[in-house]
Amino acid sequence: MLRSLLALLLLGLSTSALTASQEDGELGALVRQELQANASRPVDEIWTRAGELRDAATLGEPGELDRILDRELRDSKALSPGALLLAAAARIQGTDPEAAPLARALELLIAHPDEEYASAAAELLGDPLFRGLTNSKRSQLTKDLLKAAKDTGRSPAYRLSFAKSGYVIGGGRERREANKVMKSFLSSNDAELRTQGALALAELDHMPIEGELRRTLERLERTPDARGALAKAYLKREQTRELVDRRYRELRRQSNDQNVPAELKQFLYVLHMIQATHLEGMTVDRTKLIKAAMNGMLHWMDPHSNYLTPEDYGKFFQELEAEYGGIGAYVNEDPDDHLFTIVRPIYSGPAYKVGVQTDDKIVRIDDWATLDQPVDEIIKKLKGKPGTDVDLYVWKRGMDPSLIERPTEEMKVTVRRARVTIPPGTYQMLPGGIGLIQLTTFSKRSMDEIRKWIPEMLDQGMLGLIFDLRYNTGGLLSEAREVADLFLPAGKVVVSTEGRGHESRRETLKTIEPAMIPEDMPLVVLTGRQTASAAEIVSGALQDHKRATLVGQLTYGKGSVQQLLPVLQNELEDRWEDTNRDYQWNSWEKIITDHDGDGEVDYAPRVKLTIARYLLPSGRSIHRELDREGNILSPGGVTPEVQVQSPLIDRWRLDEQRRVLRDDKLRDYVRSNYAANRDLFARLAVNDQKNPDHYPEFDSLMAELGTNLSREDVRRVLRAEIRRHVQDDRGREFPAGDFVEDVQIQKAIEVALTGLDTKIQDVSAYADLLEVDAGADRSDGLAALRSRTPPEIARARNLIEQARQGGVILTEEDLDEILTLLGGLEAGAKEN
Repeated sequence: MLRSLLALLLLGLSTSALTASQEDGELGALVRQELQANASRPVDEIWTRAGELRDAATLGEPGELDRILDRELRDSKALSPGALLLAAAARIQGTDPEAAPLARALELLIAHPDEEYASAAAELLGDPLFRGLTNSKRSQLTKDLLKAAKDTGRSPAYRLSFAKSGYVIGGGRERREANKVMKSFLSSNDAELRTQGALALAELDHMPIEGELRRTLERLERTPDARGALAKAYLKREQTRELVDRRYRELRRQSNDQNVPAELKQFLYVLHMIQATHLEGMTVDRTKLIKAAMNGMLHWMDPHSNYLTPEDYGKFFQELEAEYGGIGAYVNEDPDDHLFTIVRPIYSGPAYKVGVQTDDKIVRIDDWATLDQPVDEIIKKLKGKPGTDVDLYVWKRGMDPSLIERPTEEMKVTVRRARVTIPPGTYQMLPGGIGLIQLTTFSKRSMDEIRKWIPEMLDQGMLGLIFDLRYNTGGLLSEAREVADLFLPAGKVVVSTEGRGHESRRETLKTIEPAMIPEDMPLVVLTGRQTASAAEIVSGALQDHKRATLVGQLTYGKGSVQQLLPVLQNELEDRWEDTNRDYQWNSWEKIITDHDGDGEVDYAPRVKLTIARYLLPSGRSIHRELDREGNILSPGGVTPEVQVQSPLIDRWRLDEQRRVLRDDKLRDYVRSNYAANRDLFARLAVNDQKNPDHYPEFDSLMAELGTNLSREDVRRVLRAEIRRHVQDDRGREFPAGDFVEDVQIQKAIEVALTGLDTKIQDVSAYADLLEVDAGADRSDGLAALRSRTPPEIARARNLIEQARQGGVILTEEDLDEILTLLGGLEAGAKEN
């Protein structure tokens, strides 16, 4: 793997290239060096280097790499075959490549005596780009390609390369000729020739897979190698196409049915028109068009009604269930190295128990390499029946990079899959006897987890509680009611629902059990723009019953009830033996009915339909009301008593902090210092008093990073990396709300301590961190307005300036906030 092209090439620049860099810039020198180096490279490596050369475009101005390549290709006769291939391949991947000059350059190679170079050039000419050539030029080029394809004195790979490209850019007659060449391989007595011919034919998307072609691919798919996997993928594509064609024929039949209403006939006619006539009609997936049409109807009704595909429904259901069979980890592809990465282990899960940690790279699962595989496919390999073992080959930073592609047995970790519960949040005891619970979802496990956390924090001396719902977008209404149960006495109304018109029947949910925390314990609920639905119900109910003080920002304003309704469930949904009774299919469960024969259960689609509106105990609605044009009629949401905005950060600072966080120098610092400073780092992860000098050799790290960030910014980034290591070390996640850095958490702490008749500056852990407003009398509204005016102006101005510079896109919530800020200033001006 050659993922560090820039570093490798810049280190290897020759003297002549360095001279060129003075004339053409760094990028020009790089291109020349690569063209020289590719004179003798094999074709496979040339393709790799072409992709990496595109990645190097950031060295120059936008479009500069394409201009340099165009200049080199204009003098293509001076280039070696390898250099010409590299330049052409890199240019085709660029912006607005021109077909004619590229065709002229590649024509020099298709007649080259070296079959490898000639075949590679023919492969490039098979790009649909070259269908844009003039008719005469395209006709001549296709004729040359087909002539070479018919040359029986050439190798099969050579002939098939030319035939495929002739098929792609040719017309009807040329396609028939190319098809005839490729099909001739299927009748061969040589199994290898039949295989090559079948794969070449199947690669062409419009080629029907039938007869001997299908039989050859079906035999080949059982071969456990890359070509077998490719055959299986082609057959799967054909199976999907056949299914869609059947459905399309049924749609056509229905559109001609006299019993079909005229409005539905119009829809079916337009659907057919798009596929038959639109510029992209041949490539668009019909199911996506139908989904878009259904979503259009649902969104016209309201923003929260929508159509869920079978895949969407499966993911949605699992998020609410919060359980699955697997290794227990949050995973994704690392955008820096494109390796499948453990974002963070679930600390109660089996992977963490055998040593899998954050930022580990899973490079192989059993005998299956994960490199360049889709994330969803890798996740399927990790999931499985609880109690079964899976072997993971784990690469960690600092190991030999060559082990990524060739892992050894020493890298193997065996994980026994288990029933994994996805945590709904986390908790932490803060200084001064303040407990913090962060809940990110109302899943089926939310209340059970909080019931464990509260007694533990009470045992640790909790005197007040902060309930952080800022990042909670909702979930199950039943869980929201049970969570409210933990804080309110029995018999209190939590929420009621109101349906439509004369059919309306108000349903009321009340608390059932006594509260888990004392009635006089200060309770603060943190809210933000992402606080929505069930989270707004809980925060609003606690506010209405005057049980909690809300701190933060106006909530989202989603106060409508949605119901999941299946679409043709009996006809479309596969059936399976639900052995563990979790109402979702697991890969180890037997399939009873498989409509499309793909070996996996497909759910029926669902419609999430708005059927009612939530009302808080006071009778108020939290729902944001919009007109048909999207204009806000009522902002809705829950307004906190104490409003605190998150501070904006300059875009360049944010980008630079992200860069530094990904810098190997920062990671190496933590990795090399962690063992000797484990206890120190554990303390700093909780509270470093915002003092960079607490970190060993901090100034040396600053110098090594070479950043224009302040010491305070680097301290913040370094601490974030240390917190990641510490939570892996202790086996428990830190809440996203960090009292050292988070001003909204700080305000919530101040409010909670006030309820305990304690001043925040009297708690030593906070004294050096928090800025306490000792200014105007808070009972004087005008004085309070005056004290807030400068930051309000600054915030509104910052939002507008960043949008103008392209740094951010203003959302509806941003615009609402700016209008609110300006309205406050206007009111203050009138009062003054």
